[in-house]
Amino acid sequence: MNREMQIIIEVTNQAENFYEDAVRIGDHAAYVMKDGHRSQLTNLETIADSALKASDVLDYIKRQIARDTRWRQRFPLDHTSNLGFGERLKLYLEQDLAQRRKAVCERLKIGETTDEEHTLRRRIYLLLMRQFLRQVVVQYEYKVYLENTGKEM
Repeated sequence: MNREMQIIIEVTNQAENFYEDAVRIGDHAAYVMKDGHRSQLTNLETIADSALKASDVLDYIKRQIARDTRWRQRFPLDHTSNLGFGERLKLYLEQDLAQRRKAVCERLKIGETTDEEHTLRRRIYLLLMRQFLRQVVVQYEYKVYLENTGKEM
């Protein structure tokens, strides 16, 4: 199996493993963005899908935290985090996904010495971000739908 297919399989496996985290953060997003601010999250997803580097995604999140109070709002229904939405999301991307990238690279025996290895590591990180943010946005949209239709239990 070629290297690209191995990377796709590993990233997909990780996406299954962080699904619950994406649900929790997506619920947080629905709580703070419930007043029709869907475009901020879809813009985030679009930036992640088109970005050539992870710092573009992180910069967007930092900009939103600085500009919009909703991105700084806590989620009172989740007692595991005392952070605002944007900081929580940024921290997850910077720490949790970085650890997952490390695990993927170890499994695929991708080191940190050559330029090619550094490029692969950055690509894996960006792929993980894309998968995670896609799941967060889907959960956000689903949660808002449930709340708007009164189907929330």
